[in-house]
Amino acid sequence: MLRNYLKIALRTLWKNRLFTGINIVGMSVGMACVVVLVLFAQKCLTFDAFHEKSDRIYYVQTESSNGQKYGQTVYPILEQLLKDYPEIETGTHVQTWYRPWIHYGTKDVQESTVFVDSTFFQVFSFPLKYGNATTALKDRNALIVSGKIAQNLFGDIDPVGKTVTLDDTVQFKISGVLAKLPANSSQQFDVLMPASTLTSLPGFKSNADWYNTFAPVFVLLKKGANKDALEAKLPQLVKTHFAPESRKQILRLSAFKNFIHDQNPTFKGLIYGAIAIAIFLLLIISINLINLTMASALPRIKEVAVKQVAGASKRIILNQFWTESGIVMLISSFLAVLFAIYFLIPSFNQLRDGRMQLDISFGNDYPTILTVFGISLLIAFIAGTYPAYYLMGLKTAEAVKGKISADPRRGRLRQNSLIVLQFALAIVLIVATIGLRQQINFMKTADVGYDKNNVLVFNTDLAYRNENAALSEGRAILDALRQNPNVVSSTASELTPVQYWQNFNNYFPEGNEAKKVILRHVSGTAGYFETFKIPFIEGRGFLDNSADSVNHSVVINQAAMKAFGWTSAVGKRLRQNNNDQIYTVIGVTKNFHYQSLKDDVEPLLHWYAGKQQLSSFLSVRLTDESKGKDLINNLEARFKKIPSRRTLNHFYLSDEVAKSYQAIDNIWRMTSFVTILAILIACAGIFGLISLVAKQRTKEIGVRKVLGASISSIATMLSGDFLKLVGLALLIGLPISYWLGHKLLQTFAYRTEIKWWYLALAAVVALGIALFSVSFQAIKAALNNPVESLKTE
Repeated sequence: MLRNYLKIALRTLWKNRLFTGINIVGMSVGMACVVVLVLFAQKCLTFDAFHEKSDRIYYVQTESSNGQKYGQTVYPILEQLLKDYPEIETGTHVQTWYRPWIHYGTKDVQESTVFVDSTFFQVFSFPLKYGNATTALKDRNALIVSGKIAQNLFGDIDPVGKTVTLDDTVQFKISGVLAKLPANSSQQFDVLMPASTLTSLPGFKSNADWYNTFAPVFVLLKKGANKDALEAKLPQLVKTHFAPESRKQILRLSAFKNFIHDQNPTFKGLIYGAIAIAIFLLLIISINLINLTMASALPRIKEVAVKQVAGASKRIILNQFWTESGIVMLISSFLAVLFAIYFLIPSFNQLRDGRMQLDISFGNDYPTILTVFGISLLIAFIAGTYPAYYLMGLKTAEAVKGKISADPRRGRLRQNSLIVLQFALAIVLIVATIGLRQQINFMKTADVGYDKNNVLVFNTDLAYRNENAALSEGRAILDALRQNPNVVSSTASELTPVQYWQNFNNYFPEGNEAKKVILRHVSGTAGYFETFKIPFIEGRGFLDNSADSVNHSVVINQAAMKAFGWTSAVGKRLRQNNNDQIYTVIGVTKNFHYQSLKDDVEPLLHWYAGKQQLSSFLSVRLTDESKGKDLINNLEARFKKIPSRRTLNHFYLSDEVAKSYQAIDNIWRMTSFVTILAILIACAGIFGLISLVAKQRTKEIGVRKVLGASISSIATMLSGDFLKLVGLALLIGLPISYWLGHKLLQTFAYRTEIKWWYLALAAVVALGIALFSVSFQAIKAALNNPVESLKTE
């Protein structure tokens, strides 16, 4: 029986190869998008789930007195937790601090480095390609590297036991090589070093106290341990051990599976957005398949009726239609997977720009594969069931003659509902795409509060081999820039706008400790505010003189002045929570956007970093951007004289500001691709539906032509019904689009609005799509010979 089903199905699909081809192309491209979106959602929802003990891993979360939450705590807390709380089996730091250069032979590499305790692999289940996880971190001079570093330095051999030199000073021994880290791991690194090596660094020791909150700490609870009961004991630990200024902090044990979402609050929005778009696509491609299946099934009215008269059961007829739709879905699914693997996933990864990269592993991603396979089966079931029941519901006496029911409205409501839903979904996507594009343009062109144009920035953190030579040449370079007629101003600094550190502390006015304000604090140098043209409302910027250093001068922004409740701030004196140093405010800048316009401007403080010397960045304001080429050539030649591990590179500040919107720009590109796909599928769907209606009204069209109706009037008659449906879709889709678009824009601190022309443009596009889709088939039906049309009776 199955053999007969397959033979009939293949014969039918080939006979209706136009519809079959449209179905397969639309379904394969649509399902490929669904594969990528489902894979992305599955990876995100299962972040860190691969760890064998993930249900018992927690991280220490800190909540400050103003309710702000951090994924870090004080560094010494881990030792105290392990000592005082038997509920904890073990724990580890995962501390970033610096990235050492690793030297072997003639090669130097520098990659992302984290410092961990010897118990790291007891907590986490990261696999090693070479080495023993139990003992790999026992030695203070042990080093674990990624496969990429091992390949770069040692080639294809097992490097365990090889000795490397770090920063040209200390020797470490390779004790392990990491296997490839899963894409959905919140912890991504290339080098593991023992945390004990940090304690010998003066800069680290001064911060590793019971006040500074900078250390990510993870603990593994014993089986059966009560997390809530343990968490209830933490306030006593804070009261006993924390610095007096930090005792208002609240500590919590947060599940490690939530770590990525806690650190990236917008991450869940991406996941839900991906799922919503996948559902939209599934609805649209399902409607499209049903419409086209219905159109291709109409010529089979007599076939179905004769089978019923001959005694065929509903199951036999359903099996035949299920087989046909199943073949279409099987081919589409196969092509969808190929399209996703070889085109969409690489494109998606390129858009992600180094962040979580997707790949399909049939061993690890079987939930995604099974989900997509299950969705395909469900769509095939629906697409086969609907036309089968429709044809079986026609009057047998008329159906055996190949005629459709005398009532042309039979089933029309269901067909109309499908096309209205399909276009309403397309309208929502069109408005969302337009709104997101306009928001991106708004952010890119908005006034950021400083002048980002004509500023050329050089990354001068080149890992110099001779610091004295670098210092001497750096001073000569800075002096030469001051004499250059094409240079308005320059500054050497640790940062530039849009690259500010996530570094905060409590400050309060001298003598008023109750008035504490959390300020983001960063360094500043002479020429910094002048080079970036950050305007002042009072006071001045830093000068290279002893006064600013002796007085510990600081510059704050308007948001900070407002937070302190001041109307004037110059001359005011501030203190930090954790020291007795007095800082003097010498200037107040206007609020400027040192991060994306998606976020509010936070209270900000710049401290004086001392006299200018080569730092992380050298920023130069030019008289004109066209003068940049000569300066680039000049500085590249001068920096080549300084022995270093890296070469000088540069960027224009305006490009860097634009790059800060790259993530949302990539989201727009993906949304645009899906929208275009939805529109094309909608075109195919309405093409199939008008074919169905034209077939139902074949005799009517013939009679009208015999009575003198023109081709244009018949085409208008057929098109008019569909344009009414699109009009109804607009009435439904536009209000929903406005509401959803408004909600989307509310996630931006600085935003544009959903304007009337967004909706008008969506309406014009939808009507244009409908008109284009129906015109071809309507005109074709109107051109049919009326003699042939009248023979349908």
